Amino acid sequence: MKFLGVAWMMLLMATMAQAQGTVELGVRGGATFMHGFTNIPARTLAPGLEIPRIQNQNNGIGTGYLGGIWVRKTWNRFFLQAEVSYSKLALKQKATIDRIDVAAASEFGVTIPNIPIGTLFVNLNTTSDPVLNSINIPIYIGKQGQEGKWRLYGGPTFLFTQKSEAARTASGRVISGPNFPVSISDKVDLTDPEQAGILQVKNFNFGIELGAGLTVLKRLEVDVRYGLPVGGVFNDSGITGYIGYATVAVGYRFLDF
Repeated sequence: MKFLGVAWMMLLMATMAQAQGTVELGVRGGATFMHGFTNIPARTLAPGLEIPRIQNQNNGIGTGYLGGIWVRKTWNRFFLQAEVSYSKLALKQKATIDRIDVAAASEFGVTIPNIPIGTLFVNLNTTSDPVLNSINIPIYIGKQGQEGKWRLYGGPTFLFTQKSEAARTASGRVISGPNFPVSISDKVDLTDPEQAGILQVKNFNFGIELGAGLTVLKRLEVDVRYGLPVGGVFNDSGITGYIGYATVAVGYRFLDF
């Protein structure tokens, strides 16, 4: 799928180059900033064994990076721009889980063998650091002014997941039976259905981005963008919440033709 996207991008470049007007080619790189929260519905693992609804809270902004190549076709005040880039999006979240059966808590790496269901419970404070690496292909339609000194634009973006994983930690205390602390940490491949379970991410995501840019020197540009994945990033439609990301990048226009 990702190779079809890159091939389509190259075809778009060739088509734009044949049209009247100016075509510009450049590179860009910068930082990503992600924010949001996730609500995971309650689920039953076995008769009498349930994981309660989990509400992850925004715990600061996750930071990542991006880099790629872009082509822009201009017609006076308007332009069409396409890109191929590689990005890393990250988001740190935390949640408090009150009174979860220890057998169900094994989903978070807490393992205490030979415990009958419903006889031992634990309170957990959990932290999750999910990361999504993807190839992104956005297509923008925009308007520029002052001979290209400023730009406003927006359009769809297509995200092809390359890798996604989450580092998780959990700490708390068993609150019935023997009272003792528990503390675990693990790393989960969010593209693997066996490891990720309900948290498996999509291989392909569709999003919308809006942006603004300035040409600060003759060939040096600065862009700020904000994007939203449409329909969320998880395969399970029962997971709700909000995820948004911003990017700040510097670009260099090295070719005009």
